[in-house]
Amino acid sequence: MDSRDAWQLDGEGLKCEVLDLVRARHELQSRMVLLIVEMFSREVLGGKGFRAIAQWLHGSTNLEIGECSLLVGLARLLMLEPVVADAFHRGDVDALKARQVASFCQHPPKNMTPADVDTARGILLGLASKNIADCDAVRAAIRRIEKQYGKREDGVPVGEDSERNEFYASKGLYGRVTVKGDLDAINGARLITLLSSLSAPTPEKDGVKDTRTLALRRADGFCELLRRYERAGLGPIEGGVKPHITITASAKDMTDLKALKDLLPSTQELGFAWADWVGPISIDTARMLACDCTVTRILLDENGVPLDCGKEARTATVPQRRALAVRDGGCAFPGCGTPSGWCDAHHIVHWNDGGPTDLDNLILLCGHHHRTLHHTEWRVEIGPDRKSVFYPPMSIDPYQQPIGGNSPPTAA
Repeated sequence: MDSRDAWQLDGEGLKCEVLDLVRARHELQSRMVLLIVEMFSREVLGGKGFRAIAQWLHGSTNLEIGECSLLVGLARLLMLEPVVADAFHRGDVDALKARQVASFCQHPPKNMTPADVDTARGILLGLASKNIADCDAVRAAIRRIEKQYGKREDGVPVGEDSERNEFYASKGLYGRVTVKGDLDAINGARLITLLSSLSAPTPEKDGVKDTRTLALRRADGFCELLRRYERAGLGPIEGGVKPHITITASAKDMTDLKALKDLLPSTQELGFAWADWVGPISIDTARMLACDCTVTRILLDENGVPLDCGKEARTATVPQRRALAVRDGGCAFPGCGTPSGWCDAHHIVHWNDGGPTDLDNLILLCGHHHRTLHHTEWRVEIGPDRKSVFYPPMSIDPYQQPIGGNSPPTAA
């Protein structure tokens, strides 16, 4: 490798070193696979407390367990497929395509003879070794072979077998939820198709580009998909009610009005709310969720036992949301172009603080700017012309000059 810093290299030098590093990376992968294969033949984990090599590797490094499992799985496959292993160790094929070819050769259509499998192996390795080949091209060749040799009674192809699907949603640090999954081709295509339009860049006004990363846009699109499903009420009944998120919080925590706090002398202020499945969340987030949801008041005694359950209160009706869509046109925050269907109805004076549910106290905000209003010092008011006016924090503008919110021409 070149010992000079990256800025000292010319264009050709940069390209040459990148290619050298790609080759070195493959050599390291090849060496790791050889070592793991050797580990299978020895009792190297005895007394270490790990049941498998993948778990040991995950516990001893910062590699994700999925990456460790793929590496160990490749080693297992190449132990059974020496021809593919030779091609991989020579550098003719990369790890992903070697895994594809080896997996097919270990699970060919039932009526393929050993000679047919050998022929198919050579064809697939020849295709996988080309620089322009990708995993989709190898998979397409496998599909053609399966079509030629396969029979309906052989079952569903591996890539389309929904019984192999896996989906994990586990609570992690700070109550965040980690989502991992492995879906069949059809349901995977369905998910990506639905996310495509929901995760597209949203140009803001004056041609400002969407600054979100692709990963953040995908995450926002997935969250919007969940929200639309929830709002549509399509979910099955569970526990006597339709699927919903339950947030529990003290009334004293949820209000900023001292007069209301004084009416609740025996109520404890915990400083946090509680969400099913994920545990404690901040009061600001609980108040944000309460902007556009169904709220049920439950009166508790001094021991926290419910005494009475009040009626549900809906914060924003369907006609009100339609009127807000006409007035604000979408997210009202200056410069944001998020459409109204993606927005929440935010109470300017919070509902728990006695704020009325009428148009002069409601405003449409996208998820990002809704969080901004609840978690920062930004403020918003409805001006005399009944249009929104925003006031930035002093850290942004020491004079806190008012900024007019978005408003479509039809609302003039």
